[in-house]
Amino acid sequence: MYHFLSVRTWVFVIWAILVSVALYARPLLPVDETRYAAVAWEMWLRSDFLVPHLNGELYSHKPPLLFWLMQLTWLLFGVNDWSLRLVSPLFALGTVYLTSAIARLLWPECKTVADMAPIMLLGSGFWIVFSTLTMFDMMLAFFVALGIYGLLKLADAGLTLPRWLLLGAAVGGGVLSKGPVVLLHLLPVALTAPWWHRELRPGSYWKRWYAGLAFSILLGAAIALCWALPAGMAGGEVYRNAIFWGQTQGRLVESFAHPLPWWWYAQFMPAMLLPWLLMKPIWQGLKTLNPKEAGLRFCAVWGVPLFIVFSAISGKRIHYLLPMFPLLVLVLARAAEQADEGRSDWRHAHQGITASLALLGGVMAALSWTDAFQHRIAELAALSPLWGAGVLIVAGLLWRYRAKNAPESVFAVSTAIVISVLIISSAVFSVIGERFDTRPIGAQITEVLNQGKEVAYMGAVYHGEYIFTGRLTKPVKVFHFLPLLEEWMPEHPDDYLLMRFKRESDLPAQFPYYRHRYKNTYVAVVPIREFLAHPELKKILYY
Repeated sequence: MYHFLSVRTWVFVIWAILVSVALYARPLLPVDETRYAAVAWEMWLRSDFLVPHLNGELYSHKPPLLFWLMQLTWLLFGVNDWSLRLVSPLFALGTVYLTSAIARLLWPECKTVADMAPIMLLGSGFWIVFSTLTMFDMMLAFFVALGIYGLLKLADAGLTLPRWLLLGAAVGGGVLSKGPVVLLHLLPVALTAPWWHRELRPGSYWKRWYAGLAFSILLGAAIALCWALPAGMAGGEVYRNAIFWGQTQGRLVESFAHPLPWWWYAQFMPAMLLPWLLMKPIWQGLKTLNPKEAGLRFCAVWGVPLFIVFSAISGKRIHYLLPMFPLLVLVLARAAEQADEGRSDWRHAHQGITASLALLGGVMAALSWTDAFQHRIAELAALSPLWGAGVLIVAGLLWRYRAKNAPESVFAVSTAIVISVLIISSAVFSVIGERFDTRPIGAQITEVLNQGKEVAYMGAVYHGEYIFTGRLTKPVKVFHFLPLLEEWMPEHPDDYLLMRFKRESDLPAQFPYYRHRYKNTYVAVVPIREFLAHPELKKILYY
């Protein structure tokens, strides 16, 4: 089957199946996906493509490229829920193809590395999960890969203006995707070129290299400033300070977001590299790799300084590592190719993966008959055994397959993992998807607002979960402190309160205008008149 189509075609087919099923199986997920869709929606409503807003307030946390591209899809297909969700997966597909191109430049004599790397990337659990999520990091991963490709082309094919322009476009696109962090990914590689370059070059060559590098960085900065300067002027001093300095300083220096210890990333590395670490030939290949090899030396310069810097910064999220994940897969693909040259046994290379899938499928199939789950995880106990049977069938087919070489084994494992992940995610969202669907509450808020009423929300932070899914055209009034809400309500008895509470039984059935399950809590749209008449409801507010 592997030989029926080219690798490039297989990449697209697997990607298309992955994205289609994943986006069909789940709604826009709060809080990140719904928030970014909300920002794009408000830009669309305002026809203001310079300054993003969220719930009527300035939104300075992220650059605008993702929001622009979301609106581009609406311009092409009309306002809808699905087209905006293709933006990040398309960047993921581009990154996969760039990974193959990078492999060809790093190991021109090893064609199988360029064939296996994109398939391994598509079949990595970490990549599968994030490649379908609407987030900024996949866009950044694409522009980092584009920048790395540009640097390698400059080194291998000559210092020409089009290649420096390509590098500058990668820098500019990265800044417009997620800010100056793109330079953390590219600068160490660019500055250490004399060490990883394949050929000795005279001093004049390196003068031109660093001059071209400076030109590309300035070009990237100019691209970003084409938005940032007019946006800063239009948004005012607070917004201007935030986009030029505040967010970068906060995340890199003060690290106000997601503070975690330095070893936090390291503990997740083994899980991130699944399923490939379960294959014995890859371990054999890793042992025989020559660290002095030019391609591996480049990978070391690309990854080691970056990982040290990211570990030193206390603000951490696992998806921050997405832009460097193709690098890890390239090393694994090179190890697989090395093992293939050593005539490793690929017929049984995937036994560990087969066993893991069979165990997982068996557990899923048995959940509905396990009394222990009836009380603790009732929703998972409602899973149909057919979902688990599907995973067991995939495991059985993989067990029966006998690969002749590394590319065949990698293709079989990747296909099995993609199908299994899709089955598992579809199963989970079939029973808990309603918890994450903000459309019902959004529709109720829209109905209230269309009546000329106001909707208030009590909470420390409002992420705009209902703005796009409800197609809201007016902001929700947010109160961060209960005394302020109590002062406002008597003057607005005919309006409504959007409230969260922990248990469904906390809110008697006669009070809500509408209620809905939201993650591990409940949300209700309650008439303020009823709320004022029953002051005991203040005790159940969850914020």
